[in-house]
Amino acid sequence: NKQHFVVGLKETLKALKKDQVTSLIIAEDVEVYLMTRVLSQINQKNIPVSFFKSKHALGKHVGINVNATIVALIK
Repeated sequence: NKQHFVVGLKETLKALKKDQVTSLIIAEDVEVYLMTRVLSQINQKNIPVSFFKSKHALGKHVGINVNATIVALIK
């Protein structure tokens, strides 16, 4: 049973709208204004959030060769 996820702000917001997100991983070096919309939505939904040291490390962690600002684990 492989964990499914989406990468990036746009895809994360889409998944949040559809109530598919089980948890979020956010890069610590991400621009704060990008996260405001996401954080306000997850506060209402009780979705756990963890932080990763950098966008580069987060991208590598999920197996992509680009920086990842946010990763949403989905149902």
